[in-house]
Amino acid sequence: MKKDSVFLLLVIAVFAILSVSVLAASVSRNMPSRVSPGEDVAVAFSISGVNAGELFTLEDKLPAGWQFVSWDVAGAKGGKDKVDHRSVAADNRHGFSYVSEGSSSQITFNVKVPASASLGSYNFDAVYFDSSGQGRSQGSVTVRNIACGDGVCEGSENTQTCVADCPAPAQPSPVPAQPSEPVPPAKKPTSKGILYVVIAVVAVAVIAWWLLKKRKK
Repeated sequence: MKKDSVFLLLVIAVFAILSVSVLAASVSRNMPSRVSPGEDVAVAFSISGVNAGELFTLEDKLPAGWQFVSWDVAGAKGGKDKVDHRSVAADNRHGFSYVSEGSSSQITFNVKVPASASLGSYNFDAVYFDSSGQGRSQGSVTVRNIACGDGVCEGSENTQTCVADCPAPAQPSPVPAQPSEPVPPAKKPTSKGILYVVIAVVAVAVIAWWLLKKRKK
């Protein structure tokens, strides 16, 4: 094999090893799909695939006019106090930078929907990056008035406050108990039966006496 071919194979092998060892972070967003005006909304990002001890950054752009209330980060080295949190009021963007303690972490924050928010769809747009690259996570929330009878069980609705939207789960029909077979009452011996028994006993006694007498002769 030529030296050039060997060198090419080594380069390919090194590149393959590096591509396996350096994986881009994976981020998933979790938040409600429908909210009401004036409601608090919880947003959570689950992050995995981050190299422990490396810096991770995420910035999320909220809908205009929505108020950022509180936040927390789990999995940051040194705890929440070591997280660099920043807000840009101009475009309602909020960012988090921290050194990941392990391969996974979680960012959570609460947002209040304006009481005067118009009904419709609102978008969230997040970007994140670490030493392996960057990515994007988008989401949307529909602002709507929750009303009993709209066919959706949500908000404070439950089986007591709105059975139309939150019907109680169907209960399984009880299995009827199978009646046990009646035990027939014990038959009382009749006078005729008693007579037959006495005759049989006497006959056996007579035969026994005759056989005994015959043996003695």
